[in-house]
Amino acid sequence: MKKSYFILSALALLLSLPQIALADPLFRLPLSVTPTISAWYDHQTGSAFKKYNCSTSGYYNGHAGTDFATDTGNNIYAGAHGGLYYRYNSCPTIGSYGSTCGNGGYGNHARIDHEGNMTDGNGWVTIYAHMKRDTVVYPMSVLCGAYIGQVGSSGNSTGSHLHFEVKKYTGLNNDPYSGSCSHTTTWWTYQGSNGMPGTQCQ
Repeated sequence: MKKSYFILSALALLLSLPQIALADPLFRLPLSVTPTISAWYDHQTGSAFKKYNCSTSGYYNGHAGTDFATDTGNNIYAGAHGGLYYRYNSCPTIGSYGSTCGNGGYGNHARIDHEGNMTDGNGWVTIYAHMKRDTVVYPMSVLCGAYIGQVGSSGNSTGSHLHFEVKKYTGLNNDPYSGSCSHTTTWWTYQGSNGMPGTQCQ
């Protein structure tokens, strides 16, 4: 009887605690300088290109992320809280088009798991690609806005830029932008009318 009383009391205490819901992360611009967006996520299947707002100008077909063009050496920051679980740091800072250095052409890059459950089909992951050699930080827990490396042009890259890629493992579009050819809710903390995200964290 005594044991049952303690079990029921513990259960009642747990049920009385406020329930904490894990919200989907929203992302900040992973740079501190204002870049130029040189390539957008392609929402058009086949040979044509279409970006989040259905515009056909934005270059280029089959692109799976957003390219932020900026100078080599500019700092890159985590788009949201998470765990930096993978890095590649051995490619030359300046790559050449067609190079597969860095696991599929990403060059020097970092990957952050934002929910700790990417393998269950519901996790969010961001990839920061084409970074400068020997600047990618070691795997560690990171807060939104934490330094994770510097911009370069390593791997399959034709100019200095950050390739920022969001992966949501449920079959949804991997584009953080909302629009008529994308999903209805933005995955940025702020999505400017010209498509430039803000630097504020969630």
